[in-house]
Amino acid sequence: MLLNNFKFNYLPPISEDILIYFTAYCFHFLKLQYSTIKLYLCGIRYKYSKNNCKDPLESDNNTPLDRLSYILNSVKKLQKPNNKKRLPITFEILEKIIFRLRQGVFTPFIDLMLEAVCTVGFYGFMRCGEFTVLKANQFDPSVNLCIGDIILHKDMIILKLKQSKTDPFRKGVDIQLHKVKNQICPFKILVKYLQVRESLKQGLPSDPLFISQNALALERNYFINCIKQVLSICGFNPDHYNGHSLRIGAATTAGKAHIEDHLVKTLGRWSSDSYCRYIRVSSTSIKYAQELLGKY
Repeated sequence: MLLNNFKFNYLPPISEDILIYFTAYCFHFLKLQYSTIKLYLCGIRYKYSKNNCKDPLESDNNTPLDRLSYILNSVKKLQKPNNKKRLPITFEILEKIIFRLRQGVFTPFIDLMLEAVCTVGFYGFMRCGEFTVLKANQFDPSVNLCIGDIILHKDMIILKLKQSKTDPFRKGVDIQLHKVKNQICPFKILVKYLQVRESLKQGLPSDPLFISQNALALERNYFINCIKQVLSICGFNPDHYNGHSLRIGAATTAGKAHIEDHLVKTLGRWSSDSYCRYIRVSSTSIKYAQELLGKY
């Protein structure tokens, strides 16, 4: 309602029609799963119950809203279960990707751009949609990542993310990219990319940060196809990886490195423990944990 400039004092008046529109918006535009939409609706119910208001998900007879139930069931049926593997790009795999790009895969600029995107995406725990666009002509400087969203410091870069999945009202969040003692350093790689990008095409602060060879905003499908090609060259099955693999890989690597929970939440910008479902646990790790259990 806020995104559509609906005016109200505190809690907006809720009707079944509004809930149906909200459900359709979550399904069609946000591409949310049935379970997530149900969770959002429960959040709405909780908010109104907390303020001693009538349950907005029930009719006057205290029964479920029929039309809303039909819409939710339709969403559930339309979303086929996804059994496709989605493996993480861990730091070990990231190294292989970066070293292969440095040997040359595409053009020198595209190789460097992909190196920067993968490194920033990994260290920043970023979602694919936070550094790419669906279509280049849909790039919006008020939402998407721009040159002007980069703030350089001596040993750190601040990347200002204007909007993300968990920030629908665009409060914005700062992602820190530090200079680290590693060949895969997000600070050094991004600085190098910015220098090369400026030498090829000087950009305005409102221009896209990551661009393809034709100087247009980096598209999601182009990025994923390029990374899959590099993964294939490195000996991995590209069908098991997608745009979310960098974020999953960062969480998995953090778990393997025994990084404290509160730091993992901060790095990934999680407000709950939902990050746990991103961490892929190997059989070896489970065996080790079970061996530890037997010692105490």
